Amino acid sequence: MLQLKLTLVVNIIASVGFIPVVVLTGQLSSAIAAPELRDSWFWLFLLVTGVLGCLMAWVSAAQINVTSPVTHHISSNSKAVAQTIIAVLWYHESKQTLWWISVLMVVCGALTYAVVRIREESASNSSSSSSNSGQKLATNSHGKPAEVKNDDQTHDDDNSIVC
Repeated sequence: MLQLKLTLVVNIIASVGFIPVVVLTGQLSSAIAAPELRDSWFWLFLLVTGVLGCLMAWVSAAQINVTSPVTHHISSNSKAVAQTIIAVLWYHESKQTLWWISVLMVVCGALTYAVVRIREESASNSSSSSSNSGQKLATNSHGKPAEVKNDDQTHDDDNSIVC
């Protein structure tokens, strides 16, 4: 629920902060004179895109809480690349070979990261399922499992976390 409130506040601040930019750049008269302001479809689509944008920001904030910031960043970049590819194909745009190579590099990097993360998760799940005497599981700052050593000579207060 905190992410939803944060997202709402950020969107309100961005909306209010946008007004001085429009005024200072001299675009206020053009915006007021735009014929789209009288079109109900324009307002409907504006409302829908605003709600979807707010939901995307909320999901992004929630995603950071359950994943690492690096995973969130790669996920966001992958989404942007997918949207760009869809737009290029939809509008039948022609792109240079170097553009396609750069897009392919981003996609391959994201896929490689995903494969590595899946292997790490399966390795940590298999190691945590096998019982190790003298060790118990805790979580690190990202909510991921971390190994806690509890030697017989130490007290419970002296547990050291091994990541």
